[in-house]
Amino acid sequence: MRIALVELGNTGIHLNISAAGRSHTRCQHLNLGASVSSHGSFVEEDIAAMTALVTEFMTAIKVHNCQRVFGVATESFRLAANGRAVAAHVERETGCQIRILTPEEENSLNWQAAASSAATLDQLTVLSLNGGTLGITQGPANSTTPVSSHSFPLGVNILAPRTTPDGYLPAPTRIRIERHIGETLKSEFGTPKSVQVALLGEMSEGLATLIHTMRRSEVPENVTGLTLDCADLGHLIKTFEDMSLRARLALPGICPRRAPHMPLGATILRQALRSIGANTATVRTVGLKDSIFRKLAIEAKAA
Repeated sequence: MRIALVELGNTGIHLNISAAGRSHTRCQHLNLGASVSSHGSFVEEDIAAMTALVTEFMTAIKVHNCQRVFGVATESFRLAANGRAVAAHVERETGCQIRILTPEEENSLNWQAAASSAATLDQLTVLSLNGGTLGITQGPANSTTPVSSHSFPLGVNILAPRTTPDGYLPAPTRIRIERHIGETLKSEFGTPKSVQVALLGEMSEGLATLIHTMRRSEVPENVTGLTLDCADLGHLIKTFEDMSLRARLALPGICPRRAPHMPLGATILRQALRSIGANTATVRTVGLKDSIFRKLAIEAKAA
């Protein structure tokens, strides 16, 4: 069975098609989270771009003859004052049914994807950093649901317009961000404890790729299993402070689209790891799409 997932995320819109174990992926960067952070709602340009892109994706879905089509939206739609109205508009114009996931649903899907790839661990903490949220879930790795689930509006694209509008993160601003994250997480997690952490999200993948490349002078073939630690992130933050954006773009292994926000992403990740008592974490290249595809495939077989 061919299954299509349209994901309206905070940094762009993704199309994922799964058929007989093979996948087809397309993505368009729209920076929706930053737009909502700046204006409080989606502006006309956002709505027009979303509608046109989802229409294009629906045409591709028909070409691939997909039997199931599922659309999801995340934090930018939850934060935008007109989020539900825009989702309804896009659904009406394109014919793609869109569900705005709750923070708990998004965390649960990320947990299931990470836990299925870390079944050998007893206890697991999943830290998911994306454009809109910082999600943290904890529990036994063999459980389909986490014991605790927390979602914070501390995503890279949400914070960037107010902290790094030109791609630079001044030291005073970084210190304020670290203090804010530390105080926010302390109220939920209390005294830090030693935990094993799986990192999800494109920013984590990008940072791990860059650190690995700078350390070993080669771009890794596979990001899954790479580790990040607080010392590496701290060194990277310091490197970015003394480097122009043009020089940053020349670094081997860096993604040009993520480059302006990487100092902020590294700061969020390092402080989050510190706050939950972790010094190192392992990158996993899975996410909510993997859990959704698995769930839809099971439902199709049951039917």
